[in-house]
Amino acid sequence: MAGIFWHIGVFGVLAVFLIVTIYRTIAIARLPVHLRWELAPIPREKGKAKYGGSYLEDYEWWKKRRRTSWLAPLLYMAVEILLLRAIWKHNRKLWPLTFAFHTGIYLVFLMLLLSILNAILMVTNVSASVLDVFLVITSVAALAGYLLGGLGAVSLLLKRIFDSDLRAFNSTAKYFNLAFLAAVFISGAYSWFAIPDFALTLSQFVEGLVTLDTSLTIVFPLSLHVILASLFFLYLPFTDMIHFVAKYFTYHAIKWDDSIKDARMEKELNELLTQPVSWSAEHIKADGKKSWADLTKKSDE
Repeated sequence: MAGIFWHIGVFGVLAVFLIVTIYRTIAIARLPVHLRWELAPIPREKGKAKYGGSYLEDYEWWKKRRRTSWLAPLLYMAVEILLLRAIWKHNRKLWPLTFAFHTGIYLVFLMLLLSILNAILMVTNVSASVLDVFLVITSVAALAGYLLGGLGAVSLLLKRIFDSDLRAFNSTAKYFNLAFLAAVFISGAYSWFAIPDFALTLSQFVEGLVTLDTSLTIVFPLSLHVILASLFFLYLPFTDMIHFVAKYFTYHAIKWDDSIKDARMEKELNELLTQPVSWSAEHIKADGKKSWADLTKKSDE
């Protein structure tokens, strides 16, 4: 495959990825307000975050100005995303494998960004010494990312297969996702070792895409890797791996949403209470006709 077919394939995949990801992000953002019964410690609360306090505990809080930090939530999320703090706390045996897996993903993403930067540097005819530095960094990030990601994906797949504690949480889709990612990482490692100047070759490929070079061609190891990676990007936004977007809402719209109930929220909650309930649990005694308001009123009585 050469020339315009690479442009159609790669840019087509990116278009589908962005459209579906944006659509699903909007859909998540429009979901009903969560059940505000219990909130996690909110890091933006100055002086109270460490013990899980809230502005609501202050005497006549509605008369006082809230003391919040915009930096604390960002630092909290950075530690969670980069170091996987929740897994370290709750499932430490799984942490080394999933840390290697996610670190591999981050490094490969860094490699892609650096490859785009390298392509721009080549188009602008930057000095060879400057370009060489970025190519070395790109190459190191690529190898580390492929090896760590491949090790993590294969290890997590085997752990899901053989660990009886995880069988209840397994599904065909989870096995397939890990196997697919393992194939992407392994094909990347294969292309890195098979191509003497991998970072330069990849950057030249990106340059050909950016400049719409219709004579663009790449060697088989890299073409195999690009095809597998493109298919994965095409598949990704349709799966539960969209959690890379959903995680933002998990924290900001669920665990940390302590905003004061205003008229808009009051209206939204009242509308939600009118929805019929069809849960099959016997203690709920829902028949698909009674609303949440009916059930909660009955329980109060």
